[in-house]
Amino acid sequence: MFVNKKTKLERLSICKSCNMYRNFLMLKYPKIDTGARCAKCKCFLDAKTSLTKEFFGKCPLNKW
Repeated sequence: MFVNKKTKLERLSICKSCNMYRNFLMLKYPKIDTGARCAKCKCFLDAKTSLTKEFFGKCPLNKW
C-alpha cells in the first residue's frame, strides 16, 4: 500500500520541479510542505507520493 521513504522523496522531488506543483501554504508558512497539491489531479502530494500504483499512487502526467 505504501512505498518506502526513498521512493516518496524521489517522487516529491519530481513533483516540485513540475509546472503543475501548487503549494499555497508555503507563501505564508515556508517550512510547511504537506499542503502541496497537483494542479492536474488536485491530489495532496504528501499522500499521493506515499501510495503504490495499486492504491492510486500514480502521477497523472506519467512522470513517476
